[in-house]
Amino acid sequence: MVSTRLLLQLAPVLRLPQATRSITSLAKRGKGGRSSFSGVVATVFGGPGFLGRYVVNRLGRVGSQVVVPYRGDEHDYRYLKPMGDLGQIVFVKYDLRDPESVYKAVKHSNVVINLVGRDYETRNFSFTDVNVNGARTIAEACQAAGVKRLIHFSALNATSDSPSQFLQTKAQGEELVREVFPTATVVRPADTYGHEDRFLHYYASLRVFPFGVIPVMSGADQTTKRPVYVGDIAHAVGSIISDSATAGKTYELAGATEYPLPELIQYIYRVMYRQCTVTPLPRALYRFVSSLMELNPFVPYMTRDIATRLHLSNTPTPGLPGLEDLGVTPTHLEDVAINFIRRYRNFMDFDHPIEETHPNRPS
Repeated sequence: MVSTRLLLQLAPVLRLPQATRSITSLAKRGKGGRSSFSGVVATVFGGPGFLGRYVVNRLGRVGSQVVVPYRGDEHDYRYLKPMGDLGQIVFVKYDLRDPESVYKAVKHSNVVINLVGRDYETRNFSFTDVNVNGARTIAEACQAAGVKRLIHFSALNATSDSPSQFLQTKAQGEELVREVFPTATVVRPADTYGHEDRFLHYYASLRVFPFGVIPVMSGADQTTKRPVYVGDIAHAVGSIISDSATAGKTYELAGATEYPLPELIQYIYRVMYRQCTVTPLPRALYRFVSSLMELNPFVPYMTRDIATRLHLSNTPTPGLPGLEDLGVTPTHLEDVAINFIRRYRNFMDFDHPIEETHPNRPS
């Protein structure tokens, strides 16, 4: 073994600091990239999900240490491993109903991000289990562990009187989180699109209906959407973490442009080089068909609650900050939609350019 005297003699050559000569002193520090250490140790609940993978990637690329709790097997999170430097992405098994396992997942972190959520209920977890009880469990664990920052994800239009049970429970979860952890930052994203979304891909997959008929609920012509790009949300999370002034605030993240739902669907099919006819169906009939699709024992393609949310307008609350207040310029759907929708084209039209690049925007 090398003696202490020899290490002291070699210190000027090795450029070791005089105060300490531990291995950790050789590690890079500061925001120099994925091989540096940003000072952030973040636990990301819901990391293996759609939004979670973008948030983990955003944290990993600036040298943050990320703890990703999971409840499945290794195939659910293996694609997250390359998003950070070697050993910077750590995976721990947890159960949302077990406060002790939640506490173990957050006890070494200074930032916790709660992205847990799903569009539909399962046999094991209801909306209340996840959006209300689960949110409270995470907030209580953060309070007990002395976590400095908690970022809780809700949803745009989450209110206690919403026709959607998902949005009702999201509103209840917000209230409980604020009671337990008053300085928590609440984020409410609008309908989100990206490579793995259930928004653009849902409408694109309806191409299987004959004669290009795309069914919507009656009254859909009054619905407007402001979809937000998932990469912008991940960028916003990074801004929230780096700015302590965001603690205790609520941010509503929506896209820059408002689109009437029927015209947005027609734009999607123009990008796909396919014909479509948006056809309103009676609300009762639409919900009846959705109730039958809920019986799918695996992943339901549609439920009554999803149908309700798809036909709710994205209406930000006046006065609440958004993407621009976090230094994020919203991505326009027209600039990136082809990246997500091109695969639904026929092979003969796959390489064609977009003839019409903008849906009809309201005046």
